[in-house]
Amino acid sequence: MATLADPLRRKNSIALLILTFSSLLLIFGSVYLLEELSVIYGVGVGAAVQAYGDNSVINSTVATAATNLTTIHYSMLETYIMLAVALGLTAAAFTNERGQVYLTSYVRLNAALVIVYTLLMYLILSESYVNLGGIYIYVAYAGIAICLAADVYLEYSLRQQMQHRPVSSISLDPTKPFSNILAIQDSLFSTMSGNLRIVDKHFNSTALENLHRLTSKSLGSFTEMMVLTSSEMLDSEMGKGVADFRSELARSGIGLEVRLMNESDVVDQHERMILDDSVAYKVPPLNIINRRSEHITRIGYREARRRFDYLYQRGIKIENYFEKQARNGNGGLQ
Repeated sequence: MATLADPLRRKNSIALLILTFSSLLLIFGSVYLLEELSVIYGVGVGAAVQAYGDNSVINSTVATAATNLTTIHYSMLETYIMLAVALGLTAAAFTNERGQVYLTSYVRLNAALVIVYTLLMYLILSESYVNLGGIYIYVAYAGIAICLAADVYLEYSLRQQMQHRPVSSISLDPTKPFSNILAIQDSLFSTMSGNLRIVDKHFNSTALENLHRLTSKSLGSFTEMMVLTSSEMLDSEMGKGVADFRSELARSGIGLEVRLMNESDVVDQHERMILDDSVAYKVPPLNIINRRSEHITRIGYREARRRFDYLYQRGIKIENYFEKQARNGNGGLQ
């Protein structure tokens, strides 16, 4: 199941591909300017040499070029800088598109270099010695516009990703239960998505209520919730609470399944975990998660997922447990 960050990463990759393409446009614009300036410089030098040798008047068509050779030469040097900038932008865009390394620094540096490129082109085109208009110059304009637009998008996207970056730990203050709930909502559950998995052998109806509160702001990020608890925590409200919460979640397209761990697993499973499709945390019991002086800490995902899957496969659905209890004449706890 894809996490919330995956669509952003895919869009970032597309934006980097666009940056690579637009950087190629900047290379084209630089080469075009260099070619035009080289021709103009050559014509100007030729006209000046001929006028000096023949002691003749320079034709008005080329007089401007002949009398601005030094300026044209400097413009050619500026164009070489533009070409170097465009080549650097292309190489950096290609490198980041392949690996997305140091993306935040890259985006800002890319925008700065595009601005440098733009200023150099403005200096060249603002000179009065030659008209460098024409359709090909608009290729460079398009490259600049696309580069800056992609940079703005990537900066926005990175800020969005920062808001959903998994936290490493959350400190809980037992004297602030309300604030703890908000902190867990905003710093933990808002960063999770996909299939939400919970291992907590003390998960009861109070924990179910807390789960509802903790996920209320981020329900749209989840596709299913899977809870592992133990039969000793089944109180009189648990069965009805699970049924009601399942019905409510179903209206949002979210599944809910609660299973009871195998009795032998309950004895061995002391750690409580919450995990989604990419990140896992060690947590206090959910029934008192906001009233304990503890830390919620990030743990290794692979081992946590392996443990959850093992326990989940060995567990029994809470509905099947109640049916079994009813058949055995125990009446259940619903």
